[in-house]
Amino acid sequence: MGSDNYNQLYLADNLPVLRDLIPSASVDLVYLDPPYSPAVKYRQSSTRRRTIREPEFWRWDADADRAMSQFVNSSIRQFRNRQVYKSTNLRRLLAGLIDCLDRNALAAFLVKMTTRLVELRRVLKPTGSIYLHCDGAAGHYLKILMDAVFGPENFLNDIAWCYGLGGSSRRYLPRKHDSILWYSRTPNGHYFAPEMIPATSARMAGQDKKVPDYWLIPTINNMARERTGYPTQKPEALLERIIRSSSRPGDLVLDPFCGSGTTIVVAQRLGRRWVGIDINPAAIQTIKRRLSNINGD
Repeated sequence: MGSDNYNQLYLADNLPVLRDLIPSASVDLVYLDPPYSPAVKYRQSSTRRRTIREPEFWRWDADADRAMSQFVNSSIRQFRNRQVYKSTNLRRLLAGLIDCLDRNALAAFLVKMTTRLVELRRVLKPTGSIYLHCDGAAGHYLKILMDAVFGPENFLNDIAWCYGLGGSSRRYLPRKHDSILWYSRTPNGHYFAPEMIPATSARMAGQDKKVPDYWLIPTINNMARERTGYPTQKPEALLERIIRSSSRPGDLVLDPFCGSGTTIVVAQRLGRRWVGIDINPAAIQTIKRRLSNINGD
């Protein structure tokens, strides 16, 4: 990807695109919402008569074996960021997790995510940020991996996205929030322009304050104009807050699991450059349709 090759959608596995087409230190902001729940939940879902098939991240297969081998053999020298792959701490951590989990579905997800997190670290500028969207299915494991890849000193916030819609259970408390793990590329080197909201305390009456680390943003209801029917779609207000806070107009925003395209649509509207990657043809078609609505085509 050259310096002027932006606003690109890739219908592909994101790993080879990241490795071969995205230059080092070229991206200002990464947001990713990987398939962090077992893929069977989504594989048979449909939107506008198109079947949605998410990548099989939760299966130990040849891709998982190949990814794991990259952390334990010397052939890694072919990769531009081989020093991260060779990190003793990362190798020990991943080997320990796989040993404990015994190469099950969760282990496959973690191995495949680690190879992508390493590449995302490489492509981020020193002033860049990465926001990793996750839930209780694997979020605690992803936090450990993010510390190993990006460094615990670059952890900024565990943002709780609180939403009201969704079901409940008789067996446990209603699950009404996701986590968004926010890391910088270098310690205190990231761009940050926090959203300001009215203060509610008597001491700060009439003043504004930075938005806290819990975000009360509703999910998309059935009547919302932005709703596409894509099962993993996130609200535009959520991505607006992230993109405004951690990028400037003209900056490059990357979403390697772009799904319904909310990141891409919001980046376009806010005057950011963007790159989106998804393995699902239905995702790319959904994004193209949403972009055409913005552009009036």
